[in-house]
Amino acid sequence: MIFETKKGKYTKEENETIIRALNEGLKEGKREREILKELSIQLKRGYSGIMSHARKLRSEYPERFHSYEDSGESSNRLNSWNEEEEEIVINTVNTFLEEGKSLSAAIMELEKKLSRTQGAIYQRIYTLRRKHPERFKHLPAERPRRRRKFNEWGSQHPMIRSLDEAYPIHPKELASTAEKQLAAAIDHLHNYGSTPDSSLSSGKREQPSTSTLEEEMLLKAFEERYGRPSGEARSKLIELMRKFGCTRVSIAIFTLAEDKAFPAHIIEFLERRLHHHKFI
Repeated sequence: MIFETKKGKYTKEENETIIRALNEGLKEGKREREILKELSIQLKRGYSGIMSHARKLRSEYPERFHSYEDSGESSNRLNSWNEEEEEIVINTVNTFLEEGKSLSAAIMELEKKLSRTQGAIYQRIYTLRRKHPERFKHLPAERPRRRRKFNEWGSQHPMIRSLDEAYPIHPKELASTAEKQLAAAIDHLHNYGSTPDSSLSSGKREQPSTSTLEEEMLLKAFEERYGRPSGEARSKLIELMRKFGCTRVSIAIFTLAEDKAFPAHIIEFLERRLHHHKFI
């Protein structure tokens, strides 16, 4: 039954109704919980509020409440469990589990028998299983306790690389096209600089006095990609490297094909070559 509960201070009439109902109900042998539920409906107030107010009235007017030893509840807490209830809980749980039914079904049945909430019943089952495990025929399997595994990121330290060491950069980690081009150029240069049979490692350089190691690496990369440059072209390349920087020149070399004007220059070169050289 759903109704809108009242709130606020209890009236004298409501106090008298609560005291009278408790005294008469306990005298008739009713459970105090059932009496409070009936009062909750009669006074249109919440069950928890009625229960709390009944305790307050007992503490303020103890002489107004009669003691009934046969009721079995006057000396106990309102929500306490007696041995009879615990026996019903144990027997019901064992019966349902033996029949292959779920624990939830047993709790729903106990809710009807004992007029208690499912949460309170489940908590009592847990308490009884812990105190008297031998009285239950079916106990849940204990979960294996495992040590928590923490990620190792907390103990890892950043790797500090040497400035001269080649660092492989994955293209997916780069944010822009320019960074990708730079990474490809630097990786290409490092590959040539680490080649065992290169002219740089053997010490054979055409102009060691006029070019640095980085310039020689870039010249070697240019030669591998476009062919060996003439003396004049070599000097021009070194001049460009010293004017614009080796990094900028290396990017330009490895991205020439991406320039829109590059195909036109290739076609012009092809035309001159066809005019001056007869291949057939």
